[in-house]
Amino acid sequence: MRHARVSKRVLSLSLISLLLPSVVSAATWNEGTNGDLSGDRLSPTSLTLSLGTNSVTATSGGSPTVDREYLHVTLPAGLQLSAINVASYAGTDSKAFIGVQSGSTMTVDPAAPSAATLLGYYHFLEDDLGTNVLDDMATGPGAIGFTPPLAGSDYTFWMQQTGAPATYQLDFVTVPEPVGLTLLAVAGAALFARRRARG
Repeated sequence: MRHARVSKRVLSLSLISLLLPSVVSAATWNEGTNGDLSGDRLSPTSLTLSLGTNSVTATSGGSPTVDREYLHVTLPAGLQLSAINVASYAGTDSKAFIGVQSGSTMTVDPAAPSAATLLGYYHFLEDDLGTNVLDDMATGPGAIGFTPPLAGSDYTFWMQQTGAPATYQLDFVTVPEPVGLTLLAVAGAALFARRRARG
Protein backbone atom coordinates (compact mmCIF):
# COMPACT_ATOMS: atom_id res chain seq x y z
CA MET A 1 0.00 0.00 0.00
CA ARG A 2 2.83 2.37 0.94
CA HIS A 3 4.53 1.63 -2.42
CA ALA A 4 1.33 2.60 -4.29
CA ARG A 5 1.13 5.90 -2.36
CA VAL A 6 4.75 6.75 -3.13
CA SER A 7 4.23 5.92 -6.82
CA LYS A 8 1.14 8.17 -7.00
CA ARG A 9 3.02 11.01 -5.32
CA VAL A 10 5.93 10.68 -7.75
CA LEU A 11 3.46 10.60 -10.65
CA SER A 12 1.68 13.74 -9.35
CA LEU A 13 4.95 15.62 -8.90
CA SER A 14 6.05 14.55 -12.38
CA LEU A 15 2.78 15.90 -13.81
CA ILE A 16 3.30 19.25 -12.08
CA SER A 17 6.90 19.46 -13.32
CA LEU A 18 5.66 18.88 -16.88
CA LEU A 19 3.26 21.80 -16.53
CA LEU A 20 6.05 24.19 -15.58
CA PRO A 21 8.70 25.33 -18.08
CA SER A 22 11.79 23.13 -18.00
CA VAL A 23 13.99 25.71 -16.30
CA VAL A 24 15.41 25.48 -12.83
CA SER A 25 17.60 28.50 -12.26
CA ALA A 26 17.58 32.10 -13.41
CA ALA A 27 19.97 33.27 -16.11
CA THR A 28 22.48 36.05 -15.52
CA TRP A 29 24.88 38.10 -17.61
CA ASN A 30 27.49 40.24 -15.91
CA GLU A 31 29.93 42.04 -18.19
CA GLY A 32 32.55 41.81 -15.43
CA THR A 33 32.58 38.01 -15.64
CA ASN A 34 30.82 37.06 -18.90
CA GLY A 35 32.37 39.68 -21.18
CA ASP A 36 30.98 42.73 -22.95
CA LEU A 37 27.47 42.51 -24.34
CA SER A 38 27.48 42.71 -28.14
CA GLY A 39 27.67 46.14 -29.74
CA ASP A 40 26.40 44.70 -33.03
CA ARG A 41 22.64 45.15 -33.45
CA LEU A 42 22.53 42.43 -36.12
CA SER A 43 24.36 39.93 -33.92
CA PRO A 44 23.29 40.63 -30.33
CA THR A 45 24.33 38.61 -27.30
CA SER A 46 21.76 35.84 -26.77
CA LEU A 47 20.33 34.84 -23.41
CA THR A 48 17.56 32.34 -22.72
CA LEU A 49 15.51 33.63 -19.82
CA SER A 50 14.51 31.29 -17.02
CA LEU A 51 11.63 31.33 -14.57
CA GLY A 52 12.18 34.08 -12.01
CA THR A 53 14.68 36.94 -11.95
CA ASN A 54 17.30 37.07 -14.71
CA SER A 55 19.94 39.73 -14.04
CA VAL A 56 21.91 41.67 -16.63
CA THR A 57 24.74 43.93 -15.44
CA ALA A 58 26.45 46.19 -17.96
CA THR A 59 28.40 49.41 -18.36
CA SER A 60 27.54 51.81 -21.18
CA GLY A 61 29.13 55.12 -22.02
CA GLY A 62 29.60 57.68 -24.74
CA SER A 63 33.31 58.35 -24.63
CA PRO A 64 35.27 58.10 -26.89
CA THR A 65 32.54 56.27 -28.85
CA VAL A 66 29.07 55.22 -27.72
CA ASP A 67 29.12 51.78 -26.10
CA ARG A 68 25.84 50.22 -27.17
CA GLU A 69 24.58 46.96 -25.69
CA TYR A 70 22.39 44.61 -27.72
CA LEU A 71 20.74 41.66 -25.99
CA HIS A 72 18.52 39.05 -27.65
CA VAL A 73 16.37 37.21 -25.10
CA THR A 74 14.42 34.04 -25.70
CA LEU A 75 11.36 33.24 -23.62
CA PRO A 76 10.85 29.48 -23.34
CA ALA A 77 7.33 28.17 -23.99
CA GLY A 78 5.05 28.85 -21.04
CA LEU A 79 6.91 31.93 -19.77
CA GLN A 80 6.20 35.64 -20.16
CA LEU A 81 8.27 38.70 -19.30
CA SER A 82 6.35 40.53 -16.56
CA ALA A 83 8.87 43.15 -15.45
CA ILE A 84 12.24 44.79 -16.01
CA ASN A 85 13.34 46.14 -12.65
CA VAL A 86 16.18 48.63 -12.26
CA ALA A 87 18.21 46.93 -9.53
CA SER A 88 21.18 49.34 -9.57
CA TYR A 89 22.44 52.41 -11.41
CA ALA A 90 25.78 54.15 -10.85
CA GLY A 91 27.11 56.97 -12.99
CA THR A 92 27.41 60.73 -13.25
CA ASP A 93 25.05 60.88 -16.23
CA SER A 94 21.64 60.45 -14.64
CA LYS A 95 19.83 58.44 -17.32
CA ALA A 96 20.32 55.75 -19.94
CA PHE A 97 18.24 54.35 -22.80
CA ILE A 98 16.54 50.98 -23.26
CA GLY A 99 14.47 49.99 -26.29
CA VAL A 100 12.88 46.71 -27.37
CA GLN A 101 11.92 45.16 -30.68
CA SER A 102 10.38 41.79 -31.59
CA GLY A 103 12.75 39.27 -33.14
CA SER A 104 16.37 38.22 -32.77
CA THR A 105 18.02 41.39 -34.13
CA MET A 106 17.61 45.15 -33.78
CA THR A 107 16.69 46.68 -37.12
CA VAL A 108 16.86 50.32 -35.96
CA ASP A 109 20.05 52.01 -37.17
CA PRO A 110 21.45 54.11 -34.29
CA ALA A 111 22.94 56.50 -36.86
CA ALA A 112 19.38 57.38 -37.93
CA PRO A 113 17.26 56.41 -34.91
CA SER A 114 13.51 56.16 -35.13
CA ALA A 115 11.02 54.86 -32.57
CA ALA A 116 8.54 53.84 -35.27
CA THR A 117 9.67 50.20 -35.43
CA LEU A 118 10.44 49.79 -31.74
CA LEU A 119 7.84 48.06 -29.59
CA GLY A 120 8.76 50.54 -26.88
CA TYR A 121 11.54 52.41 -25.12
CA TYR A 122 12.34 54.36 -21.97
CA HIS A 123 15.09 56.51 -20.45
CA PHE A 124 15.78 54.84 -17.12
CA LEU A 125 17.63 56.59 -14.32
CA GLU A 126 18.74 56.38 -10.73
CA ASP A 127 15.28 57.50 -9.57
CA ASP A 128 13.89 54.28 -11.10
CA LEU A 129 15.78 52.04 -8.64
CA GLY A 130 13.54 49.23 -7.50
CA THR A 131 10.83 49.97 -10.05
CA ASN A 132 9.52 48.13 -13.09
CA VAL A 133 10.28 50.07 -16.31
CA LEU A 134 8.60 47.60 -18.69
CA ASP A 135 5.32 49.51 -18.23
CA ASP A 136 7.09 52.78 -19.09
CA MET A 137 8.69 51.22 -22.19
CA ALA A 138 5.24 50.09 -23.37
CA THR A 139 4.12 53.72 -23.77
CA GLY A 140 7.27 55.26 -25.32
CA PRO A 141 6.12 58.14 -27.59
CA GLY A 142 6.18 57.26 -31.30
CA ALA A 143 6.78 53.54 -30.70
CA ILE A 144 4.43 50.72 -31.69
CA GLY A 145 3.48 50.16 -28.05
CA PHE A 146 2.43 47.00 -26.25
CA THR A 147 0.54 45.80 -23.21
CA PRO A 148 2.76 44.05 -20.64
CA PRO A 149 3.57 41.29 -20.00
CA LEU A 150 5.54 40.33 -23.11
CA ALA A 151 4.70 36.85 -24.33
CA GLY A 152 5.98 34.98 -27.33
CA SER A 153 9.55 33.98 -27.95
CA ASP A 154 12.23 36.41 -29.13
CA TYR A 155 12.91 40.04 -28.23
CA THR A 156 15.98 42.21 -28.73
CA PHE A 157 16.89 44.98 -26.32
CA TRP A 158 19.05 48.00 -27.13
CA MET A 159 20.70 49.75 -24.18
CA GLN A 160 23.06 52.70 -24.30
CA GLN A 161 24.41 55.69 -22.46
CA THR A 162 25.58 58.57 -24.65
CA GLY A 163 27.05 60.59 -21.79
CA ALA A 164 29.48 59.60 -19.06
CA PRO A 165 29.68 55.83 -18.44
CA ALA A 166 27.05 54.27 -16.21
CA THR A 167 26.91 50.79 -14.72
CA TYR A 168 23.49 49.31 -14.16
CA GLN A 169 21.76 46.07 -13.32
CA LEU A 170 18.43 45.27 -14.93
CA ASP A 171 16.40 42.34 -13.62
CA PHE A 172 14.27 40.65 -16.28
CA VAL A 173 11.46 38.92 -14.36
CA THR A 174 9.58 36.05 -15.94
CA VAL A 175 6.46 34.29 -14.70
CA PRO A 176 4.38 31.39 -16.05
CA GLU A 177 1.78 32.29 -18.65
CA PRO A 178 -1.81 32.19 -17.35
CA VAL A 179 -2.55 28.86 -19.09
CA GLY A 180 0.40 27.29 -17.27
CA LEU A 181 -0.88 28.68 -13.96
CA THR A 182 -4.35 27.30 -14.63
CA LEU A 183 -3.01 23.84 -15.42
CA LEU A 184 -0.83 23.95 -12.31
CA ALA A 185 -3.84 24.94 -10.19
CA VAL A 186 -5.90 22.08 -11.66
CA ALA A 187 -3.10 19.60 -10.99
CA GLY A 188 -2.73 20.93 -7.43
CA ALA A 189 -6.49 20.72 -6.81
CA ALA A 190 -6.57 17.14 -8.13
CA LEU A 191 -3.68 16.18 -5.85
CA PHE A 192 -5.38 17.83 -2.85
CA ALA A 193 -8.73 16.11 -3.62
CA ARG A 194 -6.99 12.74 -3.94
CA ARG A 195 -5.30 13.23 -0.54
CA ARG A 196 -8.60 14.20 1.13
CA ALA A 197 -10.34 11.17 -0.36
CA ARG A 198 -7.64 8.88 1.04
CA GLY A 199 -7.56 10.63 4.43
